[in-house]
Amino acid sequence: MTIPDKPRVPPAAEQVGTARSATRTGSAARALAALYFGVVLVAVLWPSGDDIAAFKDGLGPWFLTLRGKDILLNLIMLAPLTLLATLGWPRVPWWAWALAGCAVGLGAELAQWVAPGLDRRPSFANILQNGAGAWVGAALAGMLLHRRRPERRQHPGRSHRA
Repeated sequence: MTIPDKPRVPPAAEQVGTARSATRTGSAARALAALYFGVVLVAVLWPSGDDIAAFKDGLGPWFLTLRGKDILLNLIMLAPLTLLATLGWPRVPWWAWALAGCAVGLGAELAQWVAPGLDRRPSFANILQNGAGAWVGAALAGMLLHRRRPERRQHPGRSHRA
């Protein structure tokens, strides 16, 4: 007795299913990126530096000093944003999102420097830390997108154009 083979899904139907999944993932990533960008704006423009320091002290790992927590949280602040943006808008190169994240980090420190109502201490080190996190998030998403892409198959007798 033989077991009948499972019906083969035509390649076009597989591509439609993959496209739908990618669309849902992209939509969710875009929505989360917008939400997370709002969180970043609140964190950057919060008027009290003491409130932010207390928040970082409670949020960061217990074994780090307040300065260590500040560095760690600056390093990872923009990683989720650039990761989500890269996944949400996959046609934009991942490195462009990394550069955009660097611009956000620079803009955050400039806003804290020029806004007289903010009791914050902008620093060049924060710009570098935010930028490093932006590159990590975008590069990680770029690798994820690269792994998800179906391999393009060469057909005999046809030239392959990208």
